[in-house]
Amino acid sequence: MNQVEMQVIRPLPNRDSDWSRDWDLYKPFWEGTREGKLFVQECTATGKKIWPPRFLSPHEPGSEIRWVEAGTSGVVYTFNIVHRAFYPYFKERVPYALVAVDVGDGVRFLGNTVDMDPTKVKVGMEMEAVFEKVDDEVTLVHWKPVNGGN
Repeated sequence: MNQVEMQVIRPLPNRDSDWSRDWDLYKPFWEGTREGKLFVQECTATGKKIWPPRFLSPHEPGSEIRWVEAGTSGVVYTFNIVHRAFYPYFKERVPYALVAVDVGDGVRFLGNTVDMDPTKVKVGMEMEAVFEKVDDEVTLVHWKPVNGGN
């Protein structure tokens, strides 16, 4: 009896996903990641940053919203170390750490850690963004410790 190998598919954001209606809303963000930059929205009336993106400013409804560049470094605000793969792609990748990195102005980005032992993540740890080009549309944002976590 031949054993059939299953192809394990990596879960990725795409236009065909459940949140495809928001693909255009996030378009400037995805364009920025392809250039190694992070962009967020900003309320023109208050100057406050908006993340995740929205169609209307939560700070001053009716005001204009523009896209501005955010920092690519920050500190771990909170994290979770994942020990159990709930999706087949991650079966050989556990444990891994999912971090929320505060880049300032109230903006926190989620991402996986790279180039470190995930069990060494700490709140307040300095991190910098790492950009992984997956295809022509999607470049993922991961986080690695500044100075190797020292």
